[in-house]
Amino acid sequence: MSLKDLVSKRILDDILGPLFKLGEWRVLVLDQLSTSIVSSCCRMHDVMSKGITLVEGLEKSKEPQLAREAIYIMWPSEESLTKMLMDFDESFRVYKAAHVFLLDRLPPVLVTKLQQSPAKKYIRSLKESYIGFLPKESRVFTLNFPDSFRLFFSPGSAGKGEMKTRIADQLATLCAFLGEFPTIRCNKAVAGVEDIAHELYKRLEDFKMQSPSFATDEGKNKSELIILDRGFDVVSPLVHELTYQAMVYDLLGIKRDVYSYEATTEGGGKHSREVILDESDPLWVELRHKFISDVIGEVREMVKGFADSKSKSPTASYDMSVKKLHQMIKEVPQYQKELSKLARHFSLAETCDKKLKAGMFDLCKAEQDLATGESETGEKIDSAMNLTTPILFDRKIGVYEKVRLMMLQLLFSEGEAKEGFAKLIQRVEIPPKERSSILNLACLGHPSVEGREGRGNGIEEQSQRAEEEGEGRRREIRRLSLDTHHSRHHGGICLQCAPFPTRLKILSWCIYLV
Repeated sequence: MSLKDLVSKRILDDILGPLFKLGEWRVLVLDQLSTSIVSSCCRMHDVMSKGITLVEGLEKSKEPQLAREAIYIMWPSEESLTKMLMDFDESFRVYKAAHVFLLDRLPPVLVTKLQQSPAKKYIRSLKESYIGFLPKESRVFTLNFPDSFRLFFSPGSAGKGEMKTRIADQLATLCAFLGEFPTIRCNKAVAGVEDIAHELYKRLEDFKMQSPSFATDEGKNKSELIILDRGFDVVSPLVHELTYQAMVYDLLGIKRDVYSYEATTEGGGKHSREVILDESDPLWVELRHKFISDVIGEVREMVKGFADSKSKSPTASYDMSVKKLHQMIKEVPQYQKELSKLARHFSLAETCDKKLKAGMFDLCKAEQDLATGESETGEKIDSAMNLTTPILFDRKIGVYEKVRLMMLQLLFSEGEAKEGFAKLIQRVEIPPKERSSILNLACLGHPSVEGREGRGNGIEEQSQRAEEEGEGRRREIRRLSLDTHHSRHHGGICLQCAPFPTRLKILSWCIYLV
């Protein structure tokens, strides 16, 4: 069973199910984290079938419904608890009573606050559910904590200690949810990461003391949890990945897994349409990790196979385009559902491929050469400037793409000369906000054109470490050729091509703070 299915079962069967009574209706109140969790894992129809008549946001003002009880699902923070208690203030009470489900344990200080509150008489039940993480896919989750990157890497940022505790607590809920007490591994050279690892271990020890049966299955292998910071691998998010899912999200402005586009009607008019890209679409699951050219070829073959199965005279070849595919849908409306799914993915893949051919080909090639330190033919790259200059001064390339390329150039060169690189930034006309992103590489422990205080003690120490580790880091980054997906894989196994059990053993997790 997938992680999403497990969370859905916990919400519907363990939280909402026991409170359901035929003929009784309740209100479901969610904070920001629980809203993301419920919307990601549960269909609204399934939620409503458990006696829920309305879903409200904890942070928003609500109309009184004194005849109804409310079910609260929330992270146990002081802010959330205060807002929940305000709903039962005697001067303006919103609901008849409350059933409260916490995504993690309630800290002792908040237990005291709850006990001292006059609103406690309206709380019918209070339980801890341990779902402090957001499942994104069947085997992918996030902590839904976007501020963690800024808090972790900004020198002297306030709230860093609270942030590390929050991350450890959320990871602990994942382990508790899965019944796992993993071996915890981290990079001891990064103090913040080691702090999170220690906090997590203490939380799991507390679980074990409170529940001796926690993670006692001796019949299975010990799982591992690997905690890494983003500075461990800066290159991966900078290089344009050429697999289907990565290109769609990188190039087409996907927001909350929804792709919005304009479709042409029979009369030639335009109307907006939306497509949800998630695991409810088996074709998306099958194609998402494949090389973009392979996706286009496979969808063409699917269309040809579909056409041949519905035709008495099979076609020898089928040169399909999006326009022809939409024409086919009109001609055989009885098969509209099947063809529409094929048309959707064909259109998405073809759009990505057109963007690649319209000016990104040379950009992607330069990125890969800088990431691996050698050309496609295996020749060592001596000068990053020769690779990047034609692209950086190309007006068709956007500022965002140029910033990514300049960051890769800086990493490749292990810190350019301050004066030369600063002049290059000015000549390329990088805006101040985007310019700071390039300079902030120092905060991730990598060389920069300024001696900013990051993880090291200045640019000299960072450059020395980069010189020692740079070659090894390049060897670990695999290369994705533009004309074939299965090209040279640096470091042995290609972590992005290999199936999930090969990448990480079941229930072994690699955690990044972004």
